[in-house]
Amino acid sequence: MRRTMQMLLGAGLLLAVLVPSVSLAPAPFVRSLQQPAPVNSIPVAMQVATPFATSTATVEPTRQAAATPTTAPASATVHTRAATATAQTLAQRRAEEQPTPTALPLMQRFRARPDDVVTQVRPGVVHIYRETADPVIANILLFDLTASEFDVKSTLGDGWLSGRTRTSYVATQYGALAGINGDLFAGAGAPQGMTIFDERVVIPPKRRATFAWTRDREPIIDYFTDSWTWAAYLVAENGRRVWVDELNRPCPFDGICVYNEFSRLAPYSEYLNEVKVLVGPSGRVFDIADNDAFIISPGMQVIQGIGAGADWLRRYIAISDTVTLDISTTNPIDDITQAISGGPILLQEGRFFQDCMCKLNDCSAVTFPTAEVGRDDLLCEDFDTYWKEAHYYWVYMPRTGVGYDKNKQTLIVAVVDGYQPGFSRGMLQTEFANLMREFGAYTAMELDGGGSATMVLEDEVINNPSDDTGERYVANSLLFFWHEPEQTLGPPVCTDAMAGCVQ
Repeated sequence: MRRTMQMLLGAGLLLAVLVPSVSLAPAPFVRSLQQPAPVNSIPVAMQVATPFATSTATVEPTRQAAATPTTAPASATVHTRAATATAQTLAQRRAEEQPTPTALPLMQRFRARPDDVVTQVRPGVVHIYRETADPVIANILLFDLTASEFDVKSTLGDGWLSGRTRTSYVATQYGALAGINGDLFAGAGAPQGMTIFDERVVIPPKRRATFAWTRDREPIIDYFTDSWTWAAYLVAENGRRVWVDELNRPCPFDGICVYNEFSRLAPYSEYLNEVKVLVGPSGRVFDIADNDAFIISPGMQVIQGIGAGADWLRRYIAISDTVTLDISTTNPIDDITQAISGGPILLQEGRFFQDCMCKLNDCSAVTFPTAEVGRDDLLCEDFDTYWKEAHYYWVYMPRTGVGYDKNKQTLIVAVVDGYQPGFSRGMLQTEFANLMREFGAYTAMELDGGGSATMVLEDEVINNPSDDTGERYVANSLLFFWHEPEQTLGPPVCTDAMAGCVQ
């Protein structure tokens, strides 16, 4: 059974989000739009990863003198920086908060190679620096998902679609412990895939891999639509429905589009037949204007119609009406607080997952691996053939990835440098998938790579971006936080020297 969930898109226009459920939520109507579960390429057997090391790893000296005792893998001596509690205390607290099977200490969830530089950054955060003879340079961060101190946030430049911003800048602005670059982008720098910022939808889903973070602090890597764009309809007060083309993106001729506070300003149109509808948080229509612009304050949204879309809005929408927006997704989004897209998916169920190749720019049909597996019903991620040829299969390049283990107890984040002969050649997709799997990833995906590949730790860019200008300005970033628990001070101890102190 499915239900219609009511939510606010960008704290603005009232949405009816169609998601799988077992009961019907109270709502003025119930929709039955349904997207079948997406189908992608068949998992390909994983290449054998390099055997785990059993000797001592090189350990980076700590920045602070104090160290917290911990158990290191393979006899490695691991120092701690900025640690505030013993590993035993943390393990006890986690066991009290989560009665499910106790996770191993983070340092016991992987094995370092002899030349790896391993640093315990926080009680639940580990950084691994690796150099190989290829040469390849990789930075890996492991986060303890069972620790209540850990959190995740997707970010935009200055909190709205203002263009591109460096990951190091937003990490500092938000006070994050670490961060990596996010989605692919083009032109002005708007993210290409689904983006959710603090429970508000910024960019709608498309057929690309997405990393999401729920209210229950659970990571998800999956697809949220099996079509090449979102399935969305504007519903007038009288029940009339019309397809909505875009959210926070340029509107096509004869189209209807929605803009929320992340756009700040509904764009002007070069067409004479254009109308804009100003909508409040509850879906109520406050104003309608032809060929005008509205500044979009928090909680408000603007519906833009051009050509036939403008004619529809004038005919069926009036001031004081209440309108809704129905969107259909293959996975529920009402419980997601943060989301960032990229692609493709690299690992599913611990095995390398090869995205299929489209026929030129037509991804409704595929050319690979259909011929090999004898199927013609595969759905590919929404990248054109030329892009895939430049990033898939036989291409060595810088790569950024995120994943998690089978029990969702460890988050694995990796950035590999590349495009720098003699320093770091980058990795093939299969090599990068092996790297993620080596550190425990059961499910993993790529984010934007190439010159965008960036990792920030404690306000420093710790990898070597390949652009001549250094760190690239990117569309969005994925940030990671470690919130130390506040210490509660008890009452002062009375002494004879304290005036007015009563025992």
